[in-house]
Amino acid sequence: MWPVAIVLIAVVLFFWLAFCVTAWAWLQTIFCLCQLQFVRATIWFSLGSGMLFWWMGSDIDFDTWLHGSVVIVGMGALATFVRWRKKQQAMLVMPTMPTIPTWPTPSGNVVPFIKVKVDRKRG
Repeated sequence: MWPVAIVLIAVVLFFWLAFCVTAWAWLQTIFCLCQLQFVRATIWFSLGSGMLFWWMGSDIDFDTWLHGSVVIVGMGALATFVRWRKKQQAMLVMPTMPTIPTWPTPSGNVVPFIKVKVDRKRG
């Protein structure tokens, strides 16, 4: 009886872990997209879609899935490059401060003199 129980537990554990990996991959896809991490999101999407293909028992073989995943990850890398390029373009438009501040030329006077004219005429 114990060998049958061990085999059944191993099979159930395998399918449970496969389900957990599938759910984790899709959740990570959503989280990475919300954080604008496109390459990571496409990698998780590829893993999640591969697991869904496996669960559905489709006739997609590993090579077809791998080539599709490469295309999807390439699109994510392109989206990351476009986001980086837009950030670089925005930084070129922003005004920059000079690295060395220019100080005013000293005129010789340290303390400015204020001349006050006082009239002693009383009305």
